[in-house]
Amino acid sequence: MADVYYRIVRRNPPTEEDFLSYAALGIPLLHDDEMSRRLSEGISVYATLAQARRAARRLPQLGPFIAELSIPDGSSVTFERTGIASGHHTLWVDGAEALGWVRVVVPV
Repeated sequence: MADVYYRIVRRNPPTEEDFLSYAALGIPLLHDDEMSRRLSEGISVYATLAQARRAARRLPQLGPFIAELSIPDGSSVTFERTGIASGHHTLWVDGAEALGWVRVVVPV
């Protein structure tokens, strides 16, 4: 069965840019250490729609929509539970590939 995650996005429909890491976007690090550099190369997602909604309401600058991503079985994407927010994960994936996994987009 495919893994499902939820990504806060700025557009509906989303574009590849909605799935670029901070590193790919050239956003400077707050802390220049190994862990921060590693995390900046991935994208933030949440395990449930409710968790993504809570995060989007806390940080409206992230975007007014949530994209459901269905990661196909056998995908080589790397992901792990990161951060302190409930259900927060980081995915290390190419933005174009992640865009292809979008199944539905809903408003926050």
